[in-house]
Amino acid sequence: MRTLHTARPTGAVQPKGSALRLPGLQRGIRSACAALLLVVATGAAATAVVDDGPPPEPEGGISGSDKRGSVRVFSTDAVRVFSTDAVRVFSIDGSVTSLGDGVEVVGDTSVISLSSDLLFPPNSWELPASAPGKIADLVSDVPQGATVQVTGHTDSVPTGADFDNVELSQERAEAVAGALRDERPDLDLEVSGVGDAEPAEREDPDDPSTFAANRRVEIAYEG
Repeated sequence: MRTLHTARPTGAVQPKGSALRLPGLQRGIRSACAALLLVVATGAAATAVVDDGPPPEPEGGISGSDKRGSVRVFSTDAVRVFSTDAVRVFSIDGSVTSLGDGVEVVGDTSVISLSSDLLFPPNSWELPASAPGKIADLVSDVPQGATVQVTGHTDSVPTGADFDNVELSQERAEAVAGALRDERPDLDLEVSGVGDAEPAEREDPDDPSTFAANRRVEIAYEG
């Protein structure tokens, strides 16, 4: 094997038999190659994200079949439509204009059914400010000093909160009874909540209005 020797400058001393080694040059070559690869890769990535806009329109224009093929049509069978009777509507000012179906007379007992959906937000027993006046109008025909049962009812759907339907119905009955005490202090009130134990209608999963009918507070009195 032949060993490469470089010319020795005048006056320079080189140990006898030592070969020329260029570690700095080798590192420089490797660094230059890495830099070149980085530039190439960066250029390729930059080229990949260039947005040239939409593709050109095909020769002859876009046909009607092309347009129909680009539109996805959903069947109306896939759309579930809910009856407006099942929609809870709350006024933006918190006012109450209607409370339910009016008075039902069963024998000697009159029953006023108040819709909980119109009186309360979901899972709440706080009455809007205008509710007491409306409730007072409904009991205007109740005889002076009468005994009145105020009973809260719910549907069978769990509340999903830290209270159950019995407690929810009790609190709602107490809220209505509180309004009655303010408007008619002469009445003797008996207040209770029974949850979903006494439904007004049999609940049908396909008919949300049957659930709504069971969410109510009833005011019952003799006469």
